[in-house]
Amino acid sequence: MEKPFHIRDLLDTLHFLSIDEAKAETAGHAEVDEANRRLMESRAGDDDRKRLERWLAARREADEMGNKHPGDLFGTASALLSVLLVCFAVTAGYGGVFSFLAYTGTEPVNVLVFFVLFILVQGILAAGSALPLAFRIKAPESLSPFGVMVGHLLSRAMEKGLKRLPAERRSETLGLWRRLRGNSRAFGRTLFFLLFSRVQLFATVFGAGALTAFCTRILFFDTAFGWQTTLGESAAPQVVHRLAEGIALPWSWCFPQGVGTPTLEAVAGSRILLKEGIEGLSGAHLTAWWPFLAMGLLVYGLLPRLCLLIASRRGLGKAVHRELLAWPQVRLLLESVSGPSLATRVTEARRAEEAEAELNKRKSVTPRDNGDPGLTPARPTVLVPEELQDMIPELTHHLAAALMAPEIITVSMEAPAQHPKPHGRLYLVQEAWQAPIRETLDWIVDLRQSCPKHTPLTILLTGEMAEGTLDVPEEGHVNIWRKVVAALALPGLRVEAIKAEDS
Repeated sequence: MEKPFHIRDLLDTLHFLSIDEAKAETAGHAEVDEANRRLMESRAGDDDRKRLERWLAARREADEMGNKHPGDLFGTASALLSVLLVCFAVTAGYGGVFSFLAYTGTEPVNVLVFFVLFILVQGILAAGSALPLAFRIKAPESLSPFGVMVGHLLSRAMEKGLKRLPAERRSETLGLWRRLRGNSRAFGRTLFFLLFSRVQLFATVFGAGALTAFCTRILFFDTAFGWQTTLGESAAPQVVHRLAEGIALPWSWCFPQGVGTPTLEAVAGSRILLKEGIEGLSGAHLTAWWPFLAMGLLVYGLLPRLCLLIASRRGLGKAVHRELLAWPQVRLLLESVSGPSLATRVTEARRAEEAEAELNKRKSVTPRDNGDPGLTPARPTVLVPEELQDMIPELTHHLAAALMAPEIITVSMEAPAQHPKPHGRLYLVQEAWQAPIRETLDWIVDLRQSCPKHTPLTILLTGEMAEGTLDVPEEGHVNIWRKVVAALALPGLRVEAIKAEDS
């Protein structure tokens, strides 16, 4: 079974793609894509997962900053936070139970109060924690107010831990963490499981500490248990015994009669009446409750949290793997390292060779070979504004080498933006010399937001038509578009310049 991506891989990918985006603002995406293709020449992969894994390994090896990458630094901060959570949970669980079970010989430990504080509350919180998994909640904000508060505290603690990292990478790693938090639409499940797993770690260690403290009191101290009530002097023992039997159903099958649950006689004999004290009560009855309470701590406190902790760790790995491969920037990267660039000059001799190679490649790929079982290959779609429809023949001729059988659709930018269905990767043609005005940008934003989150959108900039051919767009115009589009901060949105062919 292939190992899924880790949160460290996600942060390192964000880091390297951020570097590429900064370079692309000045040098253009074509140069960045070409550098990534050269990096992957000897590291070809059969599917998207392997290609991304090998690209990430190559970038880590070529990184000039040394061995400490943002993912490693985040792992250090996360480990520090985990150690602090474990220490605090052990102190709270062990100290709370140990001090509650203090017995002076005159007043037994109240069974009902202990059960409510350390078993019932843990069971209710564990059941509440399981609800997000049952209903597949996608973001931390969808949790209860208590969950949001805990998530916020853990997030603040993570930021404080990152601030203790070495100065040369502190701001960069902290910025990546904040970027990951801000992009909840793309990485909602990853963020949820990242915080959820820390909550389960705290609760699991708390439960283990509470059970350890209970066993310590039973083994090394003389501890008596009893219960009190003002109501039902004659019927109360029967009610308490039936409640105990119902609670003990999960473990009653593995204990002899009267061990996993106190007998009715023991329940009645451990009732405390303040006016009579405990002098007349049997010691066997006062100690009959400890197996019941110990199993309650185990079954309703520790085991559910342990299961949730394991589920959260597995869920985090799956969420990172799926959302990383579906992220638009990663889709663009994988397409750029496995295919020709739109901004590359193409001769007629190369056009037929590349088109044939692309066709053979696509015929050999099945819908589930792309690393994401939810994505199915589809024809790329090129949207051409109505006022530029005269360019369609030349666009079709130029894009034939870079895209396999693209579907060209004429659209009106006066009408509301809607993405075509079905479609593969989306392209929008714009003239570079026309500055990106607010109306145009609003339409582009609406188009990007109407697309599924895994679908990238590329703006293709062209020059003016001259004698039936496309002129090369001026670099100054292209840079303006790149800066304005980068300021939109929309994932999966990039700018490419279409260059004229060599004759």
